[in-house]
Amino acid sequence: MTVSEELDETEEAAVNDDLRLSFPIGFGKMKNTQSLEQVHASTRRPGPKESTLEKMVKEAEAASKGLDLNQSSAAGEESAPAEPNDESEDESGDEDDSYVKKITDCIPCSHEAVLKGHTRAVSALSLDPAGARLISGSYDCSVRLWDFNGMDASLKSFREFTPWEGQQVKSLHYSITGDKFICATMKNQATIYTRDAVKEVEFAKGDMYVHDMGQTKGHVAALACARWHPQDRALCLTAAIDGTVRLWDVTMCDKKQVTVLKAKNTRGQKAIPHAAAYRPNGDVIAACDDGTIKLWDSKAVARGSTQRAHAEAVGAHTPGAEATCVAVAGDGFTLLSRSRDDTLKVWDLRKLKSALAAFGGLDNFFDTTAAVFGPGDEYFMTGTSVRRAKDGSAQGAGRLHVYRRATLEAAGELDFPSGSAVSALWHPRLNQVFVGGSDAGVHGLYDPRVSENGVVRSLGRQAKRADFTNAGISQVGLIYAPHALPMFREDKARTTAKQKRKDRADPVKSSRPDLGPVAAMQKGLAYPGMQTSRSFAQHLFKEAVGPAGQDYLNQDPREELLKYAEDAAKNPTFTAIYRETQPETVFDLSEERTEKRAKPYSW
Repeated sequence: MTVSEELDETEEAAVNDDLRLSFPIGFGKMKNTQSLEQVHASTRRPGPKESTLEKMVKEAEAASKGLDLNQSSAAGEESAPAEPNDESEDESGDEDDSYVKKITDCIPCSHEAVLKGHTRAVSALSLDPAGARLISGSYDCSVRLWDFNGMDASLKSFREFTPWEGQQVKSLHYSITGDKFICATMKNQATIYTRDAVKEVEFAKGDMYVHDMGQTKGHVAALACARWHPQDRALCLTAAIDGTVRLWDVTMCDKKQVTVLKAKNTRGQKAIPHAAAYRPNGDVIAACDDGTIKLWDSKAVARGSTQRAHAEAVGAHTPGAEATCVAVAGDGFTLLSRSRDDTLKVWDLRKLKSALAAFGGLDNFFDTTAAVFGPGDEYFMTGTSVRRAKDGSAQGAGRLHVYRRATLEAAGELDFPSGSAVSALWHPRLNQVFVGGSDAGVHGLYDPRVSENGVVRSLGRQAKRADFTNAGISQVGLIYAPHALPMFREDKARTTAKQKRKDRADPVKSSRPDLGPVAAMQKGLAYPGMQTSRSFAQHLFKEAVGPAGQDYLNQDPREELLKYAEDAAKNPTFTAIYRETQPETVFDLSEERTEKRAKPYSW
């Protein structure tokens, strides 16, 4: 074999490399080439970076011992005995392993998987009671459904839809049975969907011209939130900026609400409920823009007492600051309230005069920032917001703050360098935390040791390979179908409106003057407004005179009458007697009379 032949074979092999890589190595069932341990190692969360103050303290301690910082850390590692750790999966010796252990004592957050698909901040999250499906809503006006049992490691949603075009998603919530969910957008009508995102019913719409909100059959302004009843699958509530919280029965929600709860301030004026929730016993709680938290007793509401709240916390938050979330613990006594005044407050619903605890300095730039309880109500958490630069990058890191309910103290925090932490939920059955961020991603936090199913199950499935049967088609170029060429294309039926617009654009047809009724009748055409049908007398006249007697169509009626004016004046047939009795007409043609007549007449 010559050198030229060898070079030709090498070039041919290089050209076909891309095509060869698309084909499988063998036939039959392909084995998972990546173990679950490797998957968890790739999703392990990095610890927080060391602060400048901590670094200065370490440098000072090293300088006092006469050692360099790197030497002191190396000496510390050599002197420290190697203790076995059965709980740790990764013994690679991360610098921030102590931080991970500390925060994982509170929540499962050692690993993170990001569900991508939205294009703007994720404003709402909800998991069904079984923990099999997750729904996410975003400011991009779309809702996505994620099925953990059918999803692989690619973490792609199986369905996406837009409830209302141009309306941001404000709230999503699964029913207690998980067979349907309710969606609230910035429109004044909530919608109920089935488990597979098929629209089931649309709530009734109110009349905006009715002043009394209790007399309308639905909301008249944008919705703020929507929640299912914790015990009855047929009941739900919606809150809107029209100043009402409405209770609905899903069997008749397309006709009218069941009850209207009016939110009013201390002066009796309308207050806007931006967040609402149920207590386990069915009581309704709402946080309003006047800074108050209102509570309606379900038994009193059933008796018809809906005009005023039965208990309220005055001055709970800064008046004018929008409340973003209220959450009730499982025992029904502890309440969390999150507001745009950058605070998170804890309340005892039996004593609403003062808050049990208040946590400040929690930046909140979103109107749906959540505050949720963990499994067993042992911990509760909320997210913080960061601003974005002009290029879209986050100016800092958003955080998820975790607190202990027993001591009402901070238990730890998690950083999200990609942006703000907006929506959040902690599912008790999965023991996994899902956080919707301003980076348009849903961050699934888990710990392989304590988390079950959910996103852990999806990560255990290898992503499907690309279909190699289409390999190389992208390099073929354009493919022309014979019947797609203009010569084979059949003209579709055109409507009258399209033909009129085409005739109007034609300079010849559009410049033709109007024919008029006489010319149209001459040509035997119908003219707009004319009577096309003939009476019996007209039919007889036409048949009697024939075509020659129809010259009157070409005559001017005025000219034909004036032909007989001179003959009628000389030989009056019917008015001759008036010559003897009728006086002669005398006209006053003086200038003074003419000037008077020229002046306009006025009352």
